Amino acid sequence: MANWLSIINLQGMYKSPAQSLPLITDGVLSKISWEMEQPLESQIVVQTRVSTNGYEWSEWRNCLNGGQVPDLNEDSHLNNAKFMFRVLIRSNSYHIIPKFKHITFEFEPVLVFDNKGDLHCKPEIWITKKENGDFSIQNLTHNLDEFKFMDLIHDETIYVNNDAEDIETSLPITYRYSNFNDNYLAFPRGKNILRIKGKADIRLRYQFKMI
Repeated sequence: MANWLSIINLQGMYKSPAQSLPLITDGVLSKISWEMEQPLESQIVVQTRVSTNGYEWSEWRNCLNGGQVPDLNEDSHLNNAKFMFRVLIRSNSYHIIPKFKHITFEFEPVLVFDNKGDLHCKPEIWITKKENGDFSIQNLTHNLDEFKFMDLIHDETIYVNNDAEDIETSLPITYRYSNFNDNYLAFPRGKNILRIKGKADIRLRYQFKMI
């Protein structure tokens, strides 16, 4: 229903079409930021909503400039989700002109490892590299600890037993200890948010340790 401010053109709204978020991941680190001019006696509000299945949508939620996108975080399991945003602009006078200049969204997929044991979990991991280059796992929850291999070869498979500190490669007559930063995976108790760098297929095998 139109109100008096919209009738006299002192209030307006822009709503975006649905935007695809082509990620299949445990969760995502998100950020929304925008540039605007908001004089006194005017207001600009940015809101977003999210759909994980394409037809059911969350409520519109107010956003904080420089903050995360509401309903998109490390616990949001995503499978080609969609999102929308809208901008609400209001002024108290024709002489006061707020300006919304541009908006930016940033999304970074993460993996979540929930250690339900009492002690650190040191999994076995298989890494099959896609494209030549480096591969790393960074623990964003715990001191940015990084497990990293450098200069791996396309289709090479690395096996690491982090408990025994043993490394094997599918390449013949090759050792990868010198390509490793010597920081074996050890996930503390609780939720570990992991940033993956480098293209690879990975597989973990582990057992939680109880006291």
